[in-house]
Amino acid sequence: MKKESIKEIIVNDNNELLLKLLDNGSPMYQYIYRESAGVYWDENQKGFKSTPIKEWTVSEWFLHIRNVVKSGLDIELSIDKNVDWINISDSEISKIKNAL
Repeated sequence: MKKESIKEIIVNDNNELLLKLLDNGSPMYQYIYRESAGVYWDENQKGFKSTPIKEWTVSEWFLHIRNVVKSGLDIELSIDKNVDWINISDSEISKIKNAL
């Protein structure tokens, strides 16, 4: 299983959760859409992103993206020790950290 580190966790202007990778990922990551799970690879941002956040919380989306990437691409996503949290509430940060 390949491992990738997340350098930024962002809720962007489109209200999508974006997990930007430390090492820019791989072109093959684009195929994550085939899982039909609302998870996409953003080549410009070098990260995995959600569809716009509506029913689910940020922490639920984070765990969903992590699970889909693991099952669909055999990649283990982990949070880098110097991760930047952007537009994420403290309570959601705590939920994500506690889930790991």
